[in-house]
Amino acid sequence: MAKPPAADAGWPAIGLHQGRPACSALLRQALLGLAPAASPAPWATARQVWLADADFADWPLDEPAVLDALSAWLRPGGRQLCLAGLHFEVTARRHPRLVRWRRDWTHAIQVWAPTEGGLPPALRGLLAAPLWLLWMDAPDWRMRCFTDPVHARAVRAQFADFLQRCEPAWPVTTLGL
Repeated sequence: MAKPPAADAGWPAIGLHQGRPACSALLRQALLGLAPAASPAPWATARQVWLADADFADWPLDEPAVLDALSAWLRPGGRQLCLAGLHFEVTARRHPRLVRWRRDWTHAIQVWAPTEGGLPPALRGLLAAPLWLLWMDAPDWRMRCFTDPVHARAVRAQFADFLQRCEPAWPVTTLGL
């Protein structure tokens, strides 16, 4: 049986994280770890990163360092950032830097919303295989970290199934008269 990666090898601590500071730090670590560096995070080689939440209100997506890390990760090309959510007007209001940043990277970003129903709770979080952060309970700030490839493949399959019931959302520009 394969030994799980150690937190000191660049991986976040596996298991349950509780409280706003711990969950925010975990999300920040995962997003900042995407940037290529002298010692990149093990998940920085992911070709696709999924962020899924109802409105992303509590995510650190407006922090300049996070946006710089996402830019650095997307820069080599062939990579895709996918957002799945419900209320992107809240996202736009809470993260104005993300809105401006997204205009430059629209070719590498897909945004999805379900046509019926909501976002399955089992998909709420961040997937940068093999890293999977499952946001279990937003009001109580509980997040579980997984780093095994088998679990990441199962979550990726769930995302693929979920996309069958979604449509593109949150256009970069709004056409009107």
